[in-house]
Amino acid sequence: MPSLLTRVFGSANERTLRRLWPIVEETNALEADLQALPPEAFPAKTAELRERLAQEDTTVDEILPEAFALVREASRRTIGLRHFDVQALGGLVLHQGKIAEMKTGEGKTLVATLPLYLNALEGKGAHLVTVNDYLARRDVQWMGPIYHYLGLSTASIIHDASFRFDLTYIPKDYRLLHLRPIERREAYRADITYGTNNEFGFDYLRDNMKFSLDDYVQRELHYAIVDEVDNILIDEARTPLIISGPAEESTDKYYVVDRIIPRLRKDVDYTIDEKHRSATLTEEGIAKCERLLGVSNLYDPSQIDMLHHVTQALKAHTLFKRDVDYVVKDGEVLIVDEFTGRLMPGRRWSDGLHQAVEAKEGVRIERENQTLATITIQNYFRMYKKLAGMTGTADTEAVEFQKIYKLEVVVIPPNKAMRRVDSPDVVYKSEREKFAAVVEEIKECHEKGQPVLVGTTSVEKSERVSKLLKKTGVRHNVLNAINHEAEANIIAQAGRHQQVTIATNMAGRGTDILLGGNPEFLARAEMENEWIRRAGTVQGGGQTEQRYEDTLRTLRERYDEEVQRASGQYEQGLATLQERRGEALRQLTEAHKKLLELSPYRPLRDRYEQVSSVELIPAVRDHDPIPRRYRQVKEELEATLLGAETGTAVATERSELEELRSRYESVLAAWEEGGVRTDETARELDERRAQYERGLSVMELALLVKGGATGNGELAEIRVSYRTSEDDYVEAERLHQETQTPYEEAVRAAERRYEADRAKYVAAVEEIREQLQKAPQEYEARYQDILEKYRETCAGERELVVAAGGLHILGTERHEARRIDNQLRGRGGRQGDPGTSRFYLSLEDDLLRIFGADRMQGLMERLGMEEGVPIEHRLITRAIRNAQEKVEAHNFDIRKHLLEYDDVLNKQREVVYSRRRELLGRDDLREDVLELATGIAEDLVATHAEAEVASEEWDWKALDDAVFARFNFRLQLPGSEHEGLRMEGLQDILVERVKQAYAQREQLFGAPIVRHLEKLIMLQTLDTFWKDHLLNMDHLKEGIGLRGYGQVNPLQAYQKEGYDMFEEMIRRMESDVVEKLMSVQIRTEAAPGMPQRAAVAPSGAEDALPAELEALQRRQRQAARVTLSHGEQAQAQKVETVRRDGDKVGRNDPCPCGSGKKFKKCHGT
Repeated sequence: MPSLLTRVFGSANERTLRRLWPIVEETNALEADLQALPPEAFPAKTAELRERLAQEDTTVDEILPEAFALVREASRRTIGLRHFDVQALGGLVLHQGKIAEMKTGEGKTLVATLPLYLNALEGKGAHLVTVNDYLARRDVQWMGPIYHYLGLSTASIIHDASFRFDLTYIPKDYRLLHLRPIERREAYRADITYGTNNEFGFDYLRDNMKFSLDDYVQRELHYAIVDEVDNILIDEARTPLIISGPAEESTDKYYVVDRIIPRLRKDVDYTIDEKHRSATLTEEGIAKCERLLGVSNLYDPSQIDMLHHVTQALKAHTLFKRDVDYVVKDGEVLIVDEFTGRLMPGRRWSDGLHQAVEAKEGVRIERENQTLATITIQNYFRMYKKLAGMTGTADTEAVEFQKIYKLEVVVIPPNKAMRRVDSPDVVYKSEREKFAAVVEEIKECHEKGQPVLVGTTSVEKSERVSKLLKKTGVRHNVLNAINHEAEANIIAQAGRHQQVTIATNMAGRGTDILLGGNPEFLARAEMENEWIRRAGTVQGGGQTEQRYEDTLRTLRERYDEEVQRASGQYEQGLATLQERRGEALRQLTEAHKKLLELSPYRPLRDRYEQVSSVELIPAVRDHDPIPRRYRQVKEELEATLLGAETGTAVATERSELEELRSRYESVLAAWEEGGVRTDETARELDERRAQYERGLSVMELALLVKGGATGNGELAEIRVSYRTSEDDYVEAERLHQETQTPYEEAVRAAERRYEADRAKYVAAVEEIREQLQKAPQEYEARYQDILEKYRETCAGERELVVAAGGLHILGTERHEARRIDNQLRGRGGRQGDPGTSRFYLSLEDDLLRIFGADRMQGLMERLGMEEGVPIEHRLITRAIRNAQEKVEAHNFDIRKHLLEYDDVLNKQREVVYSRRRELLGRDDLREDVLELATGIAEDLVATHAEAEVASEEWDWKALDDAVFARFNFRLQLPGSEHEGLRMEGLQDILVERVKQAYAQREQLFGAPIVRHLEKLIMLQTLDTFWKDHLLNMDHLKEGIGLRGYGQVNPLQAYQKEGYDMFEEMIRRMESDVVEKLMSVQIRTEAAPGMPQRAAVAPSGAEDALPAELEALQRRQRQAARVTLSHGEQAQAQKVETVRRDGDKVGRNDPCPCGSGKKFKKCHGT
């Protein structure tokens, strides 16, 4: 029945397109009239359309056909491209706030100009969001002439820079042609702004950390088109945007822990779950780590930080692979985007993982960061009033787009019918057989002249295919995260006759592959290579005749050869020594465990550890006194260990323990003396305790090994065994280190040479490029000659390539998302070109091994799989599709889970950020401060003066102390006034006293200074508490999943507890603001020898602030140096006061929502 209805009425997609075609025809009807207009008429037409939109009775839909027709004609005149009808159709879909799925090569960049122009006419800005800086820059240079012709301004935002399109601007760097550098704020004020999703999101977060509305760069989020929408809103959505500042944590532990991980053995000391990307220590592994780190119990609450470091280091060594997940470049660990293969400078893994990888690679470790602001990609883009997107692969994720973003996917038909032939997958038993078959197919295509694009999933795999091709003598180019500098040149040549290009997924986005080659790119590359050869910038004999990309590859090959030589020289010996060391460590750990089990000190030690964990640690956490029982067991254990008769055998260990005990005792004494018990002093005490307990463990072991402990004959036997194992381990470690050190030094030296040579070569090439750009007249004639030559060459080669079957896409592995495979396939067969595609797989591929191994293995055996013989069968194809669907569903759950949890934080973020904007937009916050103080005063009285108890029995001293702590004055109410006083009366008295005290401070300091202080302290306190709240919410989220074991929905628990924490944060923040304003002391800088005095600002001296205030502001600006380092602080300007409509609702008034509660207890929270 449904199929019959579809045949009669068409699919939902067809019905949508049918409704839009009349508008396209209406646009086409205007074309002839516009072709007759002079150039100056186009900006005038833009101004006319803006005037019509300014009238209340005109909507953008009414002027749509005329706006689209204007853009089409401007495009034809400026860049020589006329929008096809299907492109106009795509523009309509984008204008309606939907996702347009258009095949690769259908001109999505040009399509976006139509709705961008139309929506920019409203004067609120229109954004185009791209996946990387290269496209954000290139698209403005390419499409900028269209907008310029129409009289609109265009800007580009990339990492650490912003540009305005200006046809008259000629820079030194040709890559920035027509891009004039501007401030970020000006870029957002342009009519149309291109930029990356990260920059848009980070600018939003940075804005909400600033101290003046004049410094905000973004305006309202009006309309956005997201290019490659599936990559940004789905692939990137698993990683939230985080702005962080340096935390106080030291990096020493990373180095310490990193040294022990290589000594652990897989499946003996730890297990790996690749499906969930996790590594777990076994019991034997835990014992080894405790032995190597000198820790008695790794799971003791005091060692939770050390356990975290061990876990992250284990993941870094076992799950994160160099040249797959990251590369090391210029002494820095750079993450490789798993979907595009591009490097992501500035992006870091969180929770100490990045530092663990840095320790593993032996580069400088950056300090851990603390989150200052965060938002998910989903929640940022959902703030836009209207959102649209375009991509070549969205239909497979249509459900997710609809559920999360409320975006409908509309498939736009291609301009020309697709001619690409997609062959079924072939599966081999092993990866070795698969790659042999891949090379064979590449050779066949190469011999008949057909260009081949080989797609790989990692840098490592692309280098492997490259090495195999070199052995067969097939010339090829490699495009991956290692040599992305040559990306444009390599892609420009990928469609040439007999060309072979090996690429990670980065080749699939934003760049068209033209059959026969791109003459403009090839001409420029030829010019550069000609001048590079002439300038002799490359060292070493015949190399001077090499092309740019060939030289980069040669440098990489030289590095790989040096590393392989070092591996061949040392690898076998290292493997043997590592096995010997592992076995020695296992025996030593076993002997250590038995020693501790037979120890005569064990009962005392167990009792001490129990009291320490159960009584001491909770007491310190809650800032309570030290438990008496802890003192008793501590003194008993240390007296026993230190009193053992051993002569001088353990003199060193005894001396060290006595020193540790002395330090620990001084901290305990300070805690007990009733000093300030803060989180900081608690951390210090905990650290001293951990050091002291390590000293106890070392002392006990020394007594057991060196003969101070008495016991049965078994203890003496184990003691001998321990000493023997220890000697074996020390010797094995020494031999291993002797071999490891020269190997590591050889690899590091090769890496340093490679990085230095490449940097020198690339710098030389950039210099040549600048020379070419500086003297266009000198080189123009030569360039035109080369360009004409390549136009003829490319036209001829196109005919040969078409005859050979077009571009052949060869995938060496299936990606976990079908979209990524479709993107790779989409590189061929663009605009009706011929093409072919095929994927080669093996049972050892990650996707099949992790998600479909058992089922696939059984299937292969039933089908009779033999060595070197591939299998092509629909069951195989279905099994692969099922494996991909499993992963896609798993990833969707991750994104949905992330969004559900972030929605809780998002509501809180909206409250905080809107409150910040309100504070920044007002000059006078006196009423707000007094309102907060009134609420706090009333709550204080309600806490200390019960309505049911006679006033004479109230705790007046406690109340007086509380008032002094909050408001910095004593209530000092005479005893005669206590009698008969009601709670409400006392509240009125205290509120009046607070107002008087605040008025006195205002009179003392001067109104301008107090107004400035109010804003500064409220913003500072809000930011501080919000930062701490983000950290607390992170901690809450980490452990909330365990609630499921108690039959509690973790999400509901997170929502409830997160709300309670937010309410408490707001309450403490308000209290802190009042406390600071009532007690802050302002001093001016006095001349040497002169006393400092309180400053009273003269009337009208709004800018004359005391030095202390200026210092406070300076600290505020420096506090988040990671985020506020973009330019100088803007000059403060008078901000128009925001005035509310209607009467203000007081904190104690009934809430307008009708709940019956006071406003402060309801919506005033």
